[in-house]
Amino acid sequence: MTIAKQWPALAMSALVAGCMAPAMTAGAAAAQERYSARGQEPGWALTIANGRIDYLGNYGDKRINVARPDPRTSFNGHRYETARLIVDVTHGRCNDVMSGHGYADRVTVIADGETYSGCGGERRLDWDN
Repeated sequence: MTIAKQWPALAMSALVAGCMAPAMTAGAAAAQERYSARGQEPGWALTIANGRIDYLGNYGDKRINVARPDPRTSFNGHRYETARLIVDVTHGRCNDVMSGHGYADRVTVIADGETYSGCGGERRLDWDN
């Protein structure tokens, strides 16, 4: 049998073999990473790591620590939603309002019904103001 006749069977075998490897879901990938975000006026900071979301708001006066739910895909990003805390991460240029430092994501946090905006993710020196 020639290779040309075997081609469809070989291609299908390779495809099936690739499907047998376990896929990593967005939730599993996010659970392995450390993500941080921050904002100004009033100052706040957020860390997502080790299966938790830790929010420190109003210059440290407000603390919310919750188990990290699986992220839900949203427009150009993802959302974490709990009873007290909603975190929307949108991939796109963000500059910190005080420092002008550039970051990979725009982040909106709703903490106990109050909305705050800031930046998070990878630091982007090429986007500094």
